[in-house]
Amino acid sequence: MVNLFFLVNNKFLIHKCNNEDAEKYGDFLNYPESHFEVWEKNYASKYHVDFDYFPRGRVVYNIQEKCYYIYHDKCIKDLTEIIKDYENENYKICLDFHYQCKKCNSNYIM
Repeated sequence: MVNLFFLVNNKFLIHKCNNEDAEKYGDFLNYPESHFEVWEKNYASKYHVDFDYFPRGRVVYNIQEKCYYIYHDKCIKDLTEIIKDYENENYKICLDFHYQCKKCNSNYIM
């Protein structure tokens, strides 16, 4: 499965879908919604901050390599809860400049 996730107050908020329901993007399978869309639908009214305020990440699947890529914000130090779904799979853990929370992004505007 592929997913996207947020780390809010030390708790993962994970949105998953099976690879069959994922969106194909080049050689990758991706969760079909963006962080922004998921945040607006589920969390904006609860936390009253933008989707990129908290650390976040995404798990995508590379079809050619048969490998999951776990992209995450550098503020997320423990990915155990995310990795547990991929322990029997090929996966790579990757920091990604795209995933920067308020703390990591020096250009973040409140």
